[in-house]
Amino acid sequence: MLADLQAVLFDLDGTLLDRRRSFEHFIRDQWKRFFSSTQTVDLEPYVETLIELDRDGYTPRKELFTGMAAQFGLPAHLAERLLMDFRAGFPCACLLFPDAIQTLSSLRAIGLKLGLITNGSVEMQSSKLQCLALASVFDAVLISDAEGCRKPDIQIFRRALEQLGVKPSEAAFVGDNPEIDVAGARAAGMLAIWRRDRNHSGTVEADAVIEELAELLALLGLPDSGKPNAG
Repeated sequence: MLADLQAVLFDLDGTLLDRRRSFEHFIRDQWKRFFSSTQTVDLEPYVETLIELDRDGYTPRKELFTGMAAQFGLPAHLAERLLMDFRAGFPCACLLFPDAIQTLSSLRAIGLKLGLITNGSVEMQSSKLQCLALASVFDAVLISDAEGCRKPDIQIFRRALEQLGVKPSEAAFVGDNPEIDVAGARAAGMLAIWRRDRNHSGTVEADAVIEELAELLALLGLPDSGKPNAG
Protein backbone atom coordinates (compact mmCIF):
# COMPACT_ATOMS: atom_id res chain seq x y z
CA MET A 1 0.00 0.00 0.00
CA LEU A 2 2.77 2.46 0.87
CA ALA A 3 4.44 1.86 -2.48
CA ASP A 4 1.29 3.19 -4.17
CA LEU A 5 0.93 6.25 -1.94
CA GLN A 6 0.00 9.32 -3.94
CA ALA A 7 -1.61 11.62 -1.35
CA VAL A 8 -1.70 12.42 2.35
CA LEU A 9 -4.77 14.08 3.82
CA PHE A 10 -5.08 15.72 7.21
CA ASP A 11 -7.56 16.78 9.83
CA LEU A 12 -7.05 20.36 11.04
CA ASP A 13 -7.91 20.88 14.72
CA GLY A 14 -5.78 18.78 17.05
CA THR A 15 -3.73 17.40 14.16
CA LEU A 16 -2.03 20.32 12.41
CA LEU A 17 -3.43 23.02 14.67
CA ASP A 18 -2.62 22.83 18.39
CA ARG A 19 -6.18 23.65 19.35
CA ARG A 20 -5.92 23.05 23.09
CA ARG A 21 -3.00 25.43 23.48
CA SER A 22 -4.63 27.94 21.11
CA PHE A 23 -7.94 27.88 22.98
CA GLU A 24 -6.33 28.29 26.39
CA HIS A 25 -4.21 31.21 25.22
CA PHE A 26 -7.24 32.88 23.64
CA ILE A 27 -9.54 32.64 26.65
CA ARG A 28 -6.82 33.84 29.02
CA ASP A 29 -6.38 36.88 26.82
CA GLN A 30 -10.13 37.27 26.51
CA TRP A 31 -10.57 37.34 30.29
CA LYS A 32 -8.03 40.18 30.47
CA ARG A 33 -9.56 42.15 27.60
CA PHE A 34 -13.04 41.91 29.17
CA PHE A 35 -11.74 42.45 32.69
CA SER A 36 -14.31 45.13 33.54
CA SER A 37 -16.97 42.42 33.09
CA THR A 38 -15.08 39.24 34.04
CA GLN A 39 -13.27 40.49 37.14
CA THR A 40 -15.90 38.90 39.42
CA VAL A 41 -14.51 35.52 38.31
CA ASP A 42 -10.88 34.61 39.03
CA LEU A 43 -8.79 33.83 35.97
CA GLU A 44 -7.96 30.19 36.68
CA PRO A 45 -11.55 29.05 37.40
CA TYR A 46 -12.64 30.94 34.28
CA VAL A 47 -10.06 29.15 32.14
CA GLU A 48 -10.62 25.72 33.68
CA THR A 49 -14.39 25.96 33.30
CA LEU A 50 -14.26 27.02 29.65
CA ILE A 51 -11.76 24.29 28.78
CA GLU A 52 -14.02 21.70 30.40
CA LEU A 53 -17.15 23.04 28.72
CA ASP A 54 -15.40 23.36 25.36
CA ARG A 55 -14.71 19.61 24.97
CA ASP A 56 -11.96 20.32 22.45
CA GLY A 57 -14.33 22.34 20.30
CA TYR A 58 -17.17 19.81 20.13
CA THR A 59 -19.57 21.86 22.26
CA PRO A 60 -21.67 24.32 20.20
CA ARG A 61 -20.13 27.76 20.63
CA LYS A 62 -23.27 29.43 21.99
CA GLU A 63 -23.64 26.73 24.65
CA LEU A 64 -20.00 27.19 25.60
CA PHE A 65 -20.31 30.81 26.67
CA THR A 66 -23.89 30.70 27.96
CA GLY A 67 -22.90 27.69 30.08
CA MET A 68 -19.93 29.53 31.52
CA ALA A 69 -21.98 32.66 32.22
CA ALA A 70 -24.68 30.62 33.95
CA GLN A 71 -22.14 28.81 36.10
CA PHE A 72 -20.59 32.03 37.37
CA GLY A 73 -23.75 34.13 37.47
CA LEU A 74 -22.62 36.47 34.72
CA PRO A 75 -25.19 38.34 32.58
CA ALA A 76 -26.44 36.73 29.37
CA HIS A 77 -25.45 39.76 27.29
CA LEU A 78 -21.83 39.17 28.31
CA ALA A 79 -22.00 35.61 27.00
CA GLU A 80 -23.13 36.98 23.63
CA ARG A 81 -20.29 39.50 23.56
CA LEU A 82 -17.74 36.81 24.41
CA LEU A 83 -19.14 34.58 21.67
CA MET A 84 -18.88 37.34 19.07
CA ASP A 85 -15.35 38.08 20.23
CA PHE A 86 -14.44 34.40 19.93
CA ARG A 87 -15.78 34.10 16.41
CA ALA A 88 -13.94 37.23 15.32
CA GLY A 89 -10.63 36.65 17.08
CA PHE A 90 -10.00 32.96 17.59
CA PRO A 91 -8.88 32.07 14.03
CA CYS A 92 -5.91 34.41 14.15
CA ALA A 93 -5.05 33.31 17.70
CA CYS A 94 -4.56 29.73 16.52
CA LEU A 95 -1.14 28.08 16.63
CA LEU A 96 0.19 25.23 14.54
CA PHE A 97 2.15 22.40 16.07
CA PRO A 98 5.87 23.27 15.69
CA ASP A 99 6.56 20.54 13.11
CA ALA A 100 3.45 21.07 10.95
CA ILE A 101 4.88 23.33 8.24
CA GLN A 102 8.10 21.35 7.81
CA THR A 103 6.16 18.09 7.58
CA LEU A 104 3.79 19.45 4.95
CA SER A 105 6.68 20.96 3.00
CA SER A 106 8.60 17.69 3.06
CA LEU A 107 5.61 15.71 1.82
CA ARG A 108 5.05 18.24 -0.94
CA ALA A 109 8.74 18.20 -1.90
CA ILE A 110 8.68 14.49 -2.63
CA GLY A 111 5.69 14.87 -4.91
CA LEU A 112 2.74 13.83 -2.77
CA LYS A 113 -0.62 15.55 -3.13
CA LEU A 114 -1.98 17.14 0.05
CA GLY A 115 -5.57 17.33 1.23
CA LEU A 116 -7.47 18.64 4.23
CA ILE A 117 -10.85 17.52 5.60
CA THR A 118 -12.22 19.42 8.58
CA ASN A 119 -15.53 19.54 10.38
CA GLY A 120 -16.84 22.98 11.22
CA SER A 121 -18.27 26.17 9.78
CA VAL A 122 -16.90 27.61 6.55
CA GLU A 123 -16.34 31.01 8.15
CA MET A 124 -14.35 29.70 11.13
CA GLN A 125 -12.32 27.01 9.39
CA SER A 126 -11.55 29.15 6.34
CA SER A 127 -10.42 31.98 8.61
CA LYS A 128 -8.12 29.61 10.49
CA LEU A 129 -6.53 28.47 7.24
CA GLN A 130 -6.00 32.07 6.12
CA CYS A 131 -4.51 33.15 9.46
CA LEU A 132 -2.25 30.10 9.58
CA ALA A 133 -1.13 30.67 5.96
CA LEU A 134 -2.36 27.20 5.02
CA ALA A 135 -5.02 28.11 2.48
CA SER A 136 -2.73 27.57 -0.52
CA VAL A 137 -0.87 24.56 0.86
CA PHE A 138 -3.45 21.92 -0.03
CA ASP A 139 -4.61 20.57 -3.37
CA ALA A 140 -8.08 19.95 -1.90
CA VAL A 141 -9.79 21.45 1.15
CA LEU A 142 -13.17 20.14 2.29
CA ILE A 143 -15.08 21.82 5.12
CA SER A 144 -18.10 19.91 6.40
CA ASP A 145 -20.36 22.96 6.48
CA ALA A 146 -19.83 23.51 2.76
CA GLU A 147 -20.05 19.81 1.87
CA GLY A 148 -23.28 19.05 3.72
CA CYS A 149 -21.70 16.02 5.37
CA ARG A 150 -19.24 15.51 8.19
CA LYS A 151 -16.52 13.09 9.14
CA PRO A 152 -16.82 10.15 9.78
CA ASP A 153 -19.28 9.98 6.85
CA ILE A 154 -17.28 8.26 4.10
CA GLN A 155 -18.85 10.59 1.53
CA ILE A 156 -16.64 13.50 2.57
CA PHE A 157 -13.53 11.33 2.32
CA ARG A 158 -14.58 10.10 -1.12
CA ARG A 159 -15.13 13.66 -2.35
CA ALA A 160 -11.64 14.60 -1.22
CA LEU A 161 -10.14 11.61 -3.02
CA GLU A 162 -12.04 12.51 -6.19
CA GLN A 163 -10.75 16.08 -6.06
CA LEU A 164 -7.20 14.79 -5.63
CA GLY A 165 -7.63 12.24 -8.38
CA VAL A 166 -6.44 9.29 -6.30
CA LYS A 167 -7.87 5.96 -5.21
CA PRO A 168 -8.50 5.18 -1.51
CA SER A 169 -5.62 2.67 -1.59
CA GLU A 170 -3.31 5.47 -2.76
CA ALA A 171 -4.06 7.82 0.15
CA ALA A 172 -3.34 8.12 3.84
CA PHE A 173 -5.36 10.19 6.32
CA VAL A 174 -3.88 11.65 9.50
CA GLY A 175 -6.14 12.69 12.37
CA ASP A 176 -6.37 12.85 16.15
CA ASN A 177 -9.95 11.67 16.72
CA PRO A 178 -10.32 7.85 16.74
CA GLU A 179 -14.05 7.79 15.93
CA ILE A 180 -14.24 10.69 13.49
CA ASP A 181 -10.88 10.63 11.72
CA VAL A 182 -9.48 7.12 12.02
CA ALA A 183 -12.69 5.12 11.73
CA GLY A 184 -13.98 7.35 8.94
CA ALA A 185 -10.80 7.08 6.87
CA ARG A 186 -10.62 3.31 7.31
CA ALA A 187 -14.25 2.94 6.27
CA ALA A 188 -13.42 4.90 3.13
CA GLY A 189 -10.60 2.46 2.33
CA MET A 190 -7.72 4.77 3.20
CA LEU A 191 -4.65 4.15 5.31
CA ALA A 192 -5.63 5.66 8.68
CA ILE A 193 -2.88 7.16 10.82
CA TRP A 194 -3.78 8.21 14.33
CA ARG A 195 -1.97 11.20 15.79
CA ARG A 196 -2.19 10.01 19.36
CA ASP A 197 -4.45 12.03 21.64
CA ARG A 198 -3.15 11.38 25.12
CA ASN A 199 -6.55 12.20 26.59
CA HIS A 200 -7.91 9.10 24.85
CA SER A 201 -7.37 5.92 26.83
CA GLY A 202 -9.32 3.38 24.79
CA THR A 203 -8.16 1.03 22.06
CA VAL A 204 -7.82 2.63 18.63
CA GLU A 205 -7.92 0.49 15.51
CA ALA A 206 -5.59 2.56 13.37
CA ASP A 207 -3.22 1.35 10.66
CA ALA A 208 -0.41 3.29 12.33
CA VAL A 209 0.14 5.62 15.28
CA ILE A 210 2.38 8.69 15.55
CA GLU A 211 3.12 10.99 18.47
CA GLU A 212 4.34 13.92 16.37
CA LEU A 213 3.73 14.97 12.77
CA ALA A 214 7.43 14.79 11.99
CA GLU A 215 7.25 11.00 12.40
CA LEU A 216 5.18 10.73 9.21
CA LEU A 217 8.07 10.61 6.76
CA ALA A 218 9.83 7.71 8.45
CA LEU A 219 6.52 5.92 8.98
CA LEU A 220 5.66 6.16 5.31
CA GLY A 221 9.14 5.05 4.32
CA LEU A 222 9.77 8.32 2.53
CA PRO A 223 12.99 10.32 2.29
CA ASP A 224 13.22 13.39 4.50
CA SER A 225 13.74 16.28 2.12
CA GLY A 226 14.48 18.53 5.08
CA LYS A 227 17.75 16.73 5.80
CA PRO A 228 20.91 17.45 3.81
CA ASN A 229 22.23 14.73 1.54
CA ALA A 230 25.14 12.71 2.82
CA GLY A 231 28.58 13.34 1.31
